[in-house]
Amino acid sequence: MFDFTPFAIQALSLLSRGSALHRSALQAMRDRRWRAAELLFEAAAQSYRRELEVEALARARVHQLMSHVLSGAHPGHEAEDCLEVERGLSQLECIESLAPPFPLVEARTMLASWLAEAPGGPGRGEPPLDLARAA
Repeated sequence: MFDFTPFAIQALSLLSRGSALHRSALQAMRDRRWRAAELLFEAAAQSYRRELEVEALARARVHQLMSHVLSGAHPGHEAEDCLEVERGLSQLECIESLAPPFPLVEARTMLASWLAEAPGGPGRGEPPLDLARAA
């Protein structure tokens, strides 16, 4: 069976602004819809690259990694992924909150508490989407 995921990501990134896709991905992450969050984060990233919004792209990638940690997408790599999230947060001035309506907050305030404040928890919800296999 043919996987249309790469085409869906491309279409979403062309039809919507990166910021709208990013907020939708955050909402999907909050609802523990990991597959939808992954698809939306990838589409947001493509849109941000096309719009040349480097800082927004960095914020989306940090959120995407947070989603991987919470979903259990990389079993056995949670510690490394958490370290990458913290490294990313330490390099940003601000980032969208994990709570709706997802306003920008200082990244350093999220640094120490993102895992405790995140909705759900690792391994809950639907299984993660393997985009590497889908491409």
